[in-house]
Amino acid sequence: MKARGISVAHNTPRGLLKGSKLTRSHTTVIEAAIPAVSAAKESPHVTKIVIGVIKPAKTAQPHIKFTPIQAGLRMQVRGNSAVQIFFLYTDRPDDVMRGITEKWEAR
Repeated sequence: MKARGISVAHNTPRGLLKGSKLTRSHTTVIEAAIPAVSAAKESPHVTKIVIGVIKPAKTAQPHIKFTPIQAGLRMQVRGNSAVQIFFLYTDRPDDVMRGITEKWEAR
């Protein structure tokens, strides 16, 4: 699916990468990251989501990892064969981690 130069997985919900919270420096989201990005976008505590580069990786189980940073959170999403980094700007990182983790586990 293509929308304004943004490449996403074929089953990405419409409008996932639209809105004022998302930056457009990178325009592709791995399929495994869709639930996490969706939860971050829906969170009232996230003011901005920066989409990072995708790095190929060996086949492994998908997982998510958070690291606190000065502006909020660094979120690393591991898909089946790729890893992608996101930066979430927030002043309530614990609430954001909890919300994203709940949606991740419910996928």
